[in-house]
Amino acid sequence: MTDWNPPPSGNGAGCRIVDLPRVTDPRGNLTSIEGGSQIPFDIARVYYLYDVPGGESRGGHAHQDLQQLIIAAAGSFDVVVDDGTEVARFHLNRSYYGLLVPRLTWRELGNFSTGSVCLVLASLPYTEEDYHRDYDGFLRARREAEAAGTAP
Repeated sequence: MTDWNPPPSGNGAGCRIVDLPRVTDPRGNLTSIEGGSQIPFDIARVYYLYDVPGGESRGGHAHQDLQQLIIAAAGSFDVVVDDGTEVARFHLNRSYYGLLVPRLTWRELGNFSTGSVCLVLASLPYTEEDYHRDYDGFLRARREAEAAGTAP
Protein backbone atom coordinates (compact mmCIF):
# COMPACT_ATOMS: atom_id res chain seq x y z
CA MET A 1 0.00 0.00 0.00
CA THR A 2 1.40 3.40 -0.93
CA ASP A 3 0.66 6.73 0.69
CA TRP A 4 -0.57 8.77 -2.22
CA ASN A 5 -2.56 11.99 -2.29
CA PRO A 6 -3.24 12.66 -5.98
CA PRO A 7 -4.08 16.03 -7.46
CA PRO A 8 -7.73 16.50 -8.48
CA SER A 9 -7.01 14.84 -11.82
CA GLY A 10 -5.18 11.93 -10.16
CA ASN A 11 -5.53 8.34 -11.27
CA GLY A 12 -4.60 5.08 -9.64
CA ALA A 13 -5.61 1.42 -9.84
CA GLY A 14 -8.16 2.30 -12.51
CA CYS A 15 -9.82 4.95 -10.31
CA ARG A 16 -9.85 8.68 -10.85
CA ILE A 17 -10.82 11.87 -9.08
CA VAL A 18 -13.76 13.71 -10.64
CA ASP A 19 -13.88 17.48 -10.13
CA LEU A 20 -17.58 18.18 -9.53
CA PRO A 21 -19.21 21.48 -10.53
CA ARG A 22 -19.35 24.17 -7.86
CA VAL A 23 -21.55 27.21 -7.49
CA THR A 24 -19.92 29.45 -4.92
CA ASP A 25 -22.03 31.89 -2.98
CA PRO A 26 -21.37 33.86 0.23
CA ARG A 27 -24.49 32.17 1.68
CA GLY A 28 -23.02 28.71 1.07
CA ASN A 29 -21.77 26.66 -1.84
CA LEU A 30 -23.66 24.17 -3.97
CA THR A 31 -22.51 21.10 -5.90
CA SER A 32 -24.83 19.06 -8.08
CA ILE A 33 -24.22 15.67 -9.68
CA GLU A 34 -26.11 14.29 -12.64
CA GLY A 35 -25.79 10.66 -13.64
CA GLY A 36 -24.53 10.21 -17.18
CA SER A 37 -23.12 13.75 -17.16
CA GLN A 38 -20.46 14.30 -14.49
CA ILE A 39 -20.24 10.55 -13.90
CA PRO A 40 -20.44 7.76 -16.50
CA PHE A 41 -23.48 5.99 -15.06
CA ASP A 42 -27.04 6.65 -14.01
CA ILE A 43 -27.48 6.82 -10.24
CA ALA A 44 -29.54 3.87 -8.99
CA ARG A 45 -28.75 4.12 -5.28
CA VAL A 46 -27.37 6.64 -2.80
CA TYR A 47 -26.09 5.81 0.66
CA TYR A 48 -23.83 7.40 3.23
CA LEU A 49 -21.59 6.33 6.09
CA TYR A 50 -21.36 8.44 9.23
CA ASP A 51 -20.45 8.13 12.93
CA VAL A 52 -17.63 5.74 11.99
CA PRO A 53 -15.64 5.19 15.22
CA GLY A 54 -11.96 6.16 15.21
CA GLY A 55 -9.71 3.38 13.97
CA GLU A 56 -12.51 1.53 12.16
CA SER A 57 -12.48 0.76 8.47
CA ARG A 58 -15.28 0.12 6.00
CA GLY A 59 -15.47 -1.51 2.62
CA GLY A 60 -13.11 -4.44 2.24
CA HIS A 61 -14.85 -5.72 -0.89
CA ALA A 62 -15.25 -5.33 -4.64
CA HIS A 63 -18.29 -5.33 -6.91
CA GLN A 64 -18.79 -7.49 -9.97
CA ASP A 65 -20.87 -4.95 -11.93
CA LEU A 66 -21.53 -1.90 -9.75
CA GLN A 67 -19.64 1.38 -10.22
CA GLN A 68 -19.44 4.06 -7.52
CA LEU A 69 -18.61 7.69 -6.94
CA ILE A 70 -17.33 8.19 -3.39
CA ILE A 71 -17.42 11.70 -1.90
CA ALA A 72 -16.29 13.12 1.43
CA ALA A 73 -19.48 15.15 2.00
CA ALA A 74 -18.03 16.24 5.36
CA GLY A 75 -14.66 15.72 6.99
CA SER A 76 -12.10 13.40 5.45
CA PHE A 77 -11.13 9.77 4.99
CA ASP A 78 -8.85 7.59 2.90
CA VAL A 79 -9.90 5.19 0.16
CA VAL A 80 -7.42 2.46 -0.76
CA VAL A 81 -8.19 0.87 -4.12
CA ASP A 82 -6.72 -2.22 -5.72
CA ASP A 83 -7.31 -3.49 -9.26
CA GLY A 84 -5.33 -6.69 -8.71
CA THR A 85 -2.16 -5.14 -10.11
CA GLU A 86 -1.88 -1.63 -8.69
CA VAL A 87 -2.80 -0.28 -5.26
CA ALA A 88 -3.43 3.43 -4.67
CA ARG A 89 -4.53 5.55 -1.72
CA PHE A 90 -6.77 8.58 -2.19
CA HIS A 91 -7.32 11.07 0.64
CA LEU A 92 -10.78 12.61 0.16
CA ASN A 93 -11.39 15.87 2.00
CA ARG A 94 -13.33 18.16 -0.34
CA SER A 95 -17.05 17.82 -1.06
CA TYR A 96 -16.53 18.86 -4.69
CA TYR A 97 -14.19 15.96 -5.51
CA GLY A 98 -15.45 12.44 -6.02
CA LEU A 99 -13.52 9.23 -6.48
CA LEU A 100 -14.82 7.21 -9.41
CA VAL A 101 -14.41 3.49 -8.64
CA PRO A 102 -15.07 1.12 -11.55
CA ARG A 103 -16.41 -2.40 -11.24
CA LEU A 104 -14.03 -5.17 -10.13
CA THR A 105 -11.95 -2.84 -7.96
CA TRP A 106 -11.25 -3.76 -4.33
CA ARG A 107 -11.79 -0.83 -1.97
CA GLU A 108 -11.19 -0.12 1.72
CA LEU A 109 -12.10 3.07 3.54
CA GLY A 110 -10.39 4.21 6.73
CA ASN A 111 -8.75 7.06 8.62
CA PHE A 112 -12.14 8.78 9.10
CA SER A 113 -11.97 12.21 10.71
CA THR A 114 -14.42 13.09 13.48
CA GLY A 115 -17.80 14.02 12.01
CA SER A 116 -16.98 12.76 8.54
CA VAL A 117 -19.69 11.70 6.12
CA CYS A 118 -18.92 9.40 3.19
CA LEU A 119 -21.51 9.81 0.43
CA VAL A 120 -21.69 7.05 -2.19
CA LEU A 121 -23.53 7.18 -5.51
CA ALA A 122 -23.96 3.71 -7.00
CA SER A 123 -24.82 2.56 -10.50
CA LEU A 124 -27.01 -0.35 -9.37
CA PRO A 125 -29.45 -1.15 -6.57
CA TYR A 126 -28.13 -3.27 -3.70
CA THR A 127 -27.79 -6.98 -4.34
CA GLU A 128 -25.56 -9.24 -2.27
CA GLU A 129 -24.72 -11.31 -5.35
CA ASP A 130 -22.73 -8.38 -6.78
CA TYR A 131 -20.22 -8.41 -3.88
CA HIS A 132 -16.80 -10.05 -3.78
CA ARG A 133 -16.04 -10.12 -0.04
CA ASP A 134 -13.13 -12.55 -0.35
CA TYR A 135 -9.95 -11.01 -1.79
CA ASP A 136 -8.80 -14.19 -3.52
CA GLY A 137 -12.25 -14.61 -5.09
CA PHE A 138 -12.03 -11.00 -6.31
CA LEU A 139 -8.64 -11.68 -7.89
CA ARG A 140 -10.04 -14.75 -9.69
CA ALA A 141 -13.01 -12.73 -11.01
CA ARG A 142 -10.69 -9.92 -12.12
CA ARG A 143 -8.39 -12.35 -13.97
CA GLU A 144 -11.41 -13.99 -15.65
CA ALA A 145 -12.70 -10.59 -16.78
CA GLU A 146 -9.25 -9.65 -18.11
CA ALA A 147 -8.96 -12.94 -20.02
CA ALA A 148 -12.45 -12.39 -21.50
CA GLY A 149 -11.63 -8.77 -22.40
CA THR A 150 -14.40 -7.42 -20.15
CA ALA A 151 -12.30 -5.92 -17.33
CA PRO A 152 -12.69 -2.18 -16.72
